[in-house]
Amino acid sequence: MSATGIILSEHPSDSSLPMATLPSLPEDLIRLIAEWIVCDDLDRGCLVWGEEQNAYRLLLPLSESCKPLRAYMKPLIFKTLHNWNIDGESVWPKDIWSHVVTVKLRDHVAQDQAVLKVTQDVYTALTQMPLLTNAILRYNSVVPPAALQSLGAVTNLKTLEIHQARLDGLLLSSLSFPLLEKLVVTITGFRGISRANDIDRAAERANVGRLLRCVSRNLTFLHLSGDLMPVDFDEIRWPRLQSLAVSEHTPSRHLLVPVLTAHTPSLRDLQFLYTADMSRGPEELRPPFAYGDPTRGSLCHILPRLTALSLSNVSDDDPIFSQLPESLNALHIHARCDPHYGLDHADLPKPAVAALSNGSAIWLVKRLSHLTNLAEFTISGDIFPTAPLLETIASHFPNLIYLETSRANYQRRRDGQDFTGRETRNDAVLTALTRFRRLQTLKLTMHTVRLSPRSSREQSETYERLFGGIPSLETVHLPWFSESPWAPWESPDPVTWLSYDRERMERSASRNTQPAPVKIIL
Repeated sequence: MSATGIILSEHPSDSSLPMATLPSLPEDLIRLIAEWIVCDDLDRGCLVWGEEQNAYRLLLPLSESCKPLRAYMKPLIFKTLHNWNIDGESVWPKDIWSHVVTVKLRDHVAQDQAVLKVTQDVYTALTQMPLLTNAILRYNSVVPPAALQSLGAVTNLKTLEIHQARLDGLLLSSLSFPLLEKLVVTITGFRGISRANDIDRAAERANVGRLLRCVSRNLTFLHLSGDLMPVDFDEIRWPRLQSLAVSEHTPSRHLLVPVLTAHTPSLRDLQFLYTADMSRGPEELRPPFAYGDPTRGSLCHILPRLTALSLSNVSDDDPIFSQLPESLNALHIHARCDPHYGLDHADLPKPAVAALSNGSAIWLVKRLSHLTNLAEFTISGDIFPTAPLLETIASHFPNLIYLETSRANYQRRRDGQDFTGRETRNDAVLTALTRFRRLQTLKLTMHTVRLSPRSSREQSETYERLFGGIPSLETVHLPWFSESPWAPWESPDPVTWLSYDRERMERSASRNTQPAPVKIIL
C-alpha cells in the first residue's frame, strides 16, 4: 500500500484489474486502516512515552498526501491534544478546536520536568470545543481555579481526571459539571508520589469534599486517593455510582466498608486498594487493614448490585469475607506496598505489606466456598503460586475464566522462581493449572522474564503445555522487570506485564520460529 493507493485484487501485477485509490474507499474503511496503522505501531512498542505522544501523529504523512485524506485524518490526529509552549504560544490553532475530544493539561513535561505555562487563553479555548468530553490535569502546583471553572463550563464534559493532585488552594464556591460521569482524583504522578511538605491537608480534603458534593448526583465512576477523602464522605449520597475505587493510602478517618458504602445503592465494582503511608511515621495505621464489620450481616443488604470487589492488605480472618454476597462475580485480594517506594528505592526499608502465607491462602479459599458464581479471582501472598493452592482454587471455583496468583512485593524479587524450570515443583504447578477447564486468562508471577534465546525456547515449551492442557486458555501474563526510569507508576501493577496469547503462539509454531513478539501491557 502506498500513501494514496491500495490494490483491491489478489493479482496486483495484473494491470487490467481495477485499482481503487485510498480516498475512494468508504470513510469507515479509511478510518479502520488508520486505526490499524496506529495499533500496529503500538504493538511494536515504538511509543516510548505514550502519555506525551499523540499516537495518531503517525497519520500525518498520510494526511499530507492529498486533500481528501487530510479531511479524513484531521479529526483523528487532533482528537487528543496536549498543551505545549511552541514559539511562545500555549494555545492551539482555532481551526482544530472542533475536532478535540480529549485534552491533557499539565504545567511540566514529564520526561525532563521542563515548565509549561498554561495561560488563560488555554482555559478559554476549552469552553469553545464542542466535542470535548474528557479532560486530564497534571499539575506540580496547586490546581488553578481557572482550570476547574472553565471545565465546569464545558457542556459535554463527561470525564475529569486530576493526577498528582494538589487541591489545598482556593476553589470556587460553586462548581458546575452537569454531565460529568467519571471523576479521578489521585496523588500519583508519572513517577509515583512526590508531595510538597507545606500542603494544608485539612483544607485539601475540604475542597475535595466540595467537588464531590458537586458531582455526586450524576457520577457513575469515582477513583479517589484515600489521602484526599473528606471526613464526611459517608454522608454524601451517590444514587448512580457504579464503580468506586480508593487507592494509595488509608483515609484520615478509616471507615469500614458498610459505612463508606451506605449511600451507594447502584454500586457494582468496589475497590479499596489501601497501602501504609510510610512517610507518616510509625503511628500511621499499618496493615492488615480492617474492612468488614463483625456486627453487620451480608453486604447484599447494603450493596444489592455488587458484582466485583478488590481489597488490598487484608487479613484472612476479616469479617468481610463471610459477608460477601453469593452473586459476587469477581474477587481480587492484593498485597501492595506504599507507592512512595518503587524500583528505584531499593535502599529504603521494606514497606509494610500484609502478605498471605500459602496455608492462610488455602484456608481463605475454603472459607469463600459459598461464592459459587465467581468467574475472576486474584490472590497475593508471600510465595505464590503452589500446586496445593491452585488445586484448592480449582476445586472451589471451577468456573473461573480469570486467575491471578501474584507474589507480594515481587518487584523486589527479581531472582524469583523460574517458571520455565524443570523442577518437580513447577511440573506440579503446571499440572494443577490444567484443572481449570474454563480459564481464559492466567496471570502469575512465578517467572522473571529474561528475553534470551534459551529462555524463549523454554517459555515456548511451557506455554504450549499450558495452552494444550487448558483448551479455553487465551492469554498468559508474566511480569517483566524493566530497568527503565519510565516505570508504569500509575498502573495498579508495579511492573510491566508481558502477554502471550494462543493465536501468536500457534502462528509461531506453524512457522517453526521462536514465540512471536510479546505485547507490553502498562
